[in-house]
Amino acid sequence: MKRKYLLFVCAWAAGMAALAQTPYMNENYMPTDLIGSARYVGMGGALGALGADVSAGASNPAALGLYRRSDASLSFSVLTQKEKPDLNADMTHMSFDQMGFVVSVPIMGKAVKFVNFGANYQKRANFNSAFIADNMQLGGLSQTGQMADLLNNTQYSTPLADLMYDACLVNPVYIRDDHGNVQVDADKNPLFDHYDAIGSDWNNYDRVTEGGIAGYDFNLSMNLKDRVYLGFTLGVNDVDYYSYSTYREFGTVSDGTITISDVENYSLYNTQHVSGYGVNVKLGTIIRPVANSPFRIGLAVETPTFYHLESYSSYSIDSPLYEDDNYNVVLDQDGGGNFVYTNYFPDVELASLHLKITTPWKVRVSLGHTIGTYLALGLEYEYANYGKTKQGYDDVDYDAWGYSYGSTVHDPDMDAMHKSTLRGSHSFKFGMEMNLTDQIAFRLGYNYYSSMFRTGATLDQTGESPAFGYQTSTDYMNKGDVNIFTAGLGWHSRHFYADLAYKYRMQAGDFYAFDDTYLSKRLDPVNVDLDTHQVFFSIGYKF
Repeated sequence: MKRKYLLFVCAWAAGMAALAQTPYMNENYMPTDLIGSARYVGMGGALGALGADVSAGASNPAALGLYRRSDASLSFSVLTQKEKPDLNADMTHMSFDQMGFVVSVPIMGKAVKFVNFGANYQKRANFNSAFIADNMQLGGLSQTGQMADLLNNTQYSTPLADLMYDACLVNPVYIRDDHGNVQVDADKNPLFDHYDAIGSDWNNYDRVTEGGIAGYDFNLSMNLKDRVYLGFTLGVNDVDYYSYSTYREFGTVSDGTITISDVENYSLYNTQHVSGYGVNVKLGTIIRPVANSPFRIGLAVETPTFYHLESYSSYSIDSPLYEDDNYNVVLDQDGGGNFVYTNYFPDVELASLHLKITTPWKVRVSLGHTIGTYLALGLEYEYANYGKTKQGYDDVDYDAWGYSYGSTVHDPDMDAMHKSTLRGSHSFKFGMEMNLTDQIAFRLGYNYYSSMFRTGATLDQTGESPAFGYQTSTDYMNKGDVNIFTAGLGWHSRHFYADLAYKYRMQAGDFYAFDDTYLSKRLDPVNVDLDTHQVFFSIGYKF
């Protein structure tokens, strides 16, 4: 009965609903983390100029040009969160992080000394995490208020706003006569408001995320006169992101005759899955400017990663409200006065969204120096302007003979949102390795990544991007700077080696369950601790 009054149905969402790709989702494909071999992690990844580690090829392809022997290695890790969502949560995960080899071919020509070939699997991002964000200071603000504002102030609704309408959480404001009869013609556009019999005092949000990004690098590098090293890497990223979340609001509910405090108003359930692949190219060089000095300078550039992704979400709402025959929204109660919650879910067939994400260019500069055979020092800087992230969608056209071919529909509105939400980010890496004996080495490292989010950034869904026609959630998090501290030990013989490393990653984020852009007052964020501990172990063989 209610659906015929919902006049703001988005044509892009008709018959389908998928996870909308916004800057807050796309940042997952541009991870700021340190993953690789235990030696690489133990030295903070600052091997862009020092080289001779298979994982360093992900930073500077020329790093593999310093190999004079072939090498094969395998790495695992154990990851755990500092803060557990609850006492029963198992947040410790095993991770397969790296497996690769380098084949070093001696040429010993006048110019070319070695030509090396490498192939390496290396995890780019580990999505295994969980958190709970309870906001005890809503002060009457509600997620349903944002949905009402979307219906009132934008050309399109979202699938979530549509479902909230069905669940009677967002309703038209009807004009009634003295007898309570509706006086608004159904063809006229009434204003929408959230159900004011519900007062929101606090909310609960929990999310579990799984999966990761697997990177595959294929490298060609060479050594020119032991002074210049050149490298090329073709990279392929395999994305597998999965999350499920629950959002609940609590407060006071009244139907005019009875008032109940501290009760669950409604629950929103969301499941999200993204899969696909991305391709990029890296070019790099390492130069020894002084012939009799081990000091090295590294330069590398990484092209944008061109992602082809498929996203999908399922969602439903538990609501205690329904509409009677006279268009009155009433509470559903059993004979004992207890609320009866009905699960509302989309009554259309869901489908996936095919999209393309283009990340920004990255530029890296690195320095490396060794002192005798007992100390190595590395330093690296990287810059990427994440505000230049681009988004588009797969489109299928047909030529005159009926054959289909793919094209891309660009999304300038989402590109503008990337620019207003994200910014340029700087990262610094420092690492050292000290040989304690002929076979034992000690390592330390540090990373800093400045936040890619602009101050005060929000997930404003009132834009005209077609992506909002697939939006099934409202939450977002402005993540802060990243600090990574590492330490490690290594043992090596003539052929075999084994390395151990510990990583402590520190980051916090301001979490918002919904956007307050058009609400009556500001929503206080919930600070979320994203710190993790990780232990890496590698074994390898040089020949």
